[in-house]
Amino acid sequence: MEGCGKRSVDNSKDSEQQETGRADLNEEDFHLKILKDICCELLSNMLQELTKENTLEGLHQGHLNEQTCSCAFQNLLPLYFTSVESFLEVLREADQTLADNLEKRFPSLKV
Repeated sequence: MEGCGKRSVDNSKDSEQQETGRADLNEEDFHLKILKDICCELLSNMLQELTKENTLEGLHQGHLNEQTCSCAFQNLLPLYFTSVESFLEVLREADQTLADNLEKRFPSLKV
């Protein structure tokens, strides 16, 4: 009998720890979502400011490629469609092939 009572107390402690752990995870998820939203806003603003020269330099230095652009587009679309579309126009001037490949991966961008 004593063991049963003790187990229920232990189980309630475990439950409390699990609840606390879940609350911490939810709070962490919430903060990560806020951070992602801020980063997406910043990235969308930066994309709108890029010139053909900046884009060419990024391509030559290896900072801009299909993988990095695809990752950015996945996070920005559909909320920041205008920014992505604006960047794609500049990218088309700098690298037509890359712009075409990205349009194929993201059909919603086709004009």
